[in-house]
Amino acid sequence: MVALALAGAVVAGTLVLGALFFLSIWPFASDAVHRGSITEISADSVTYQTDDGVRIAASWFLPDAKNPPVVILLHEKDGTRAQWAPLIPVLVDAGYAVLAPDLRGFGESTTIVRDGQEETFEFANRPDALLDVSAALKWLKGQREVDSGRVGVIGARYGGDLAYVSTGLFPEVKAAVAIMTTRYTDQNTDPLIGSIGDYVAHDVCFIAGGRTQWEDVVSLGIRTANPGGRRIIEHPDLDGVALLAVDEPIRNMLGWFDARLRRDGHEETTWCSAKA
Repeated sequence: MVALALAGAVVAGTLVLGALFFLSIWPFASDAVHRGSITEISADSVTYQTDDGVRIAASWFLPDAKNPPVVILLHEKDGTRAQWAPLIPVLVDAGYAVLAPDLRGFGESTTIVRDGQEETFEFANRPDALLDVSAALKWLKGQREVDSGRVGVIGARYGGDLAYVSTGLFPEVKAAVAIMTTRYTDQNTDPLIGSIGDYVAHDVCFIAGGRTQWEDVVSLGIRTANPGGRRIIEHPDLDGVALLAVDEPIRNMLGWFDARLRRDGHEETTWCSAKA
């Protein structure tokens, strides 16, 4: 089920609140990356339903470009799409269409339809959110104004795990950026990351700040085809979406996607590497 309408005041207000959160750490940001405001770009409020009946609420942004590639944004656990408010204007300005959903059980994605009846849905199992990604990709196929075969995914923490796995599960996902992830070990019992043997992740740029967080993402990077990585050494105190207050990770994201969504998918690039 798909519904498309102009973004309501609730969605706009939520995104603005997300942007205000970053003002407390904004002094770290540089003028090198042009950062517009979420209030200055138009958005549509959309919904689509997953295969198990969860109704996903999302915000949809289109750039002034013909047949643009798409970036899907997957927020942290216990977060919402509002966490991406500082990044969305940058991506749209760079010519990407952006789909920012509330993952199941968070934000406005708290309704499930069972036997034709709506019920309240609560977050339960991490791997189930892969159904959210699948539903987003199906919804994108109906959007003729974008190239639904060129999709990138950016995720943080829980969303970073989903972004990583999505590259191996969905052919439309050509590349991903994972900001902080779950550490992989041979005894990993995490139901999402622990199933690594069932797929081959590829073209993932891993970003982290602190040493421990960097070691976590490296544990997945060595199990990824065509990986990239960037440690934000100057700001080890920032992690997850808080790293969006710094220009360096954003520059690396844009460079990584430029090489993989706009050009040859495996083109050599210095972005998301120690050379950048």
